[in-house]
Amino acid sequence: MTTTLVLAGERVVEADLHQDVTNAFINPDQASSRPRVLIIGDSISIGYTDPVRNDLKGIAEVFRPPVNCQHSGYGVAHLKAWLGTSQWDVIHFNFGIWDTHLLDSKGQLLSSSLEANNQLPADSRIRYTPEQYQENLVKIIKVLKGTGAKLIWASTTPVRCRPPARLEIIPAYNRMAADLMKSQGIAIDDLYTFVLPQVKEWQTPDQCHFNAKGNQQLGKQVANSIQRSIESKTP
Repeated sequence: MTTTLVLAGERVVEADLHQDVTNAFINPDQASSRPRVLIIGDSISIGYTDPVRNDLKGIAEVFRPPVNCQHSGYGVAHLKAWLGTSQWDVIHFNFGIWDTHLLDSKGQLLSSSLEANNQLPADSRIRYTPEQYQENLVKIIKVLKGTGAKLIWASTTPVRCRPPARLEIIPAYNRMAADLMKSQGIAIDDLYTFVLPQVKEWQTPDQCHFNAKGNQQLGKQVANSIQRSIESKTP
């Protein structure tokens, strides 16, 4: 099933949605003594949320905001609402793909066909410069650290359907984010490196989102990262 979502004025196609994706927004409704985990991220994280829940069944209660968390600027604006008043034990978070979107002079998302054919307008721009991306992440980290939760940063997964210049942006932003997380003592779940060897098998034809197998594999990786954090004695 393919669904088109309209988020923050932008039309976004969520490709190849499977049941584990549509179940992502069904958060636990019963209180328990198990650790509480919050997953924050874009549609890639939506795809692996339900597999993470299944893998951590009986170990942790896994939640996510009922939205696509989009880009880091959107995160800065909405993070406190997503956190709510709940006590979180672990927060697994990512922003990246939307931060590297190419926009026209009016701030509208350029179509993937223009990008794929390298027919970009002369006045096109990336959503956030490296400096702006870093500034947003610093603001996000400050709020997340205030929760007292153990934090895990997920590197941004590969996007293969863009011109060469765009393909290089995500690894560059991942390196920047990794340096920042290390300086802040935040654990890193390197999903980019995990996915890369199997990316052609695990991604949908849009070369960005993941098929059912890819979501299941990402779910296992993320669940393992979260479980290690839960079992760790360090804050």
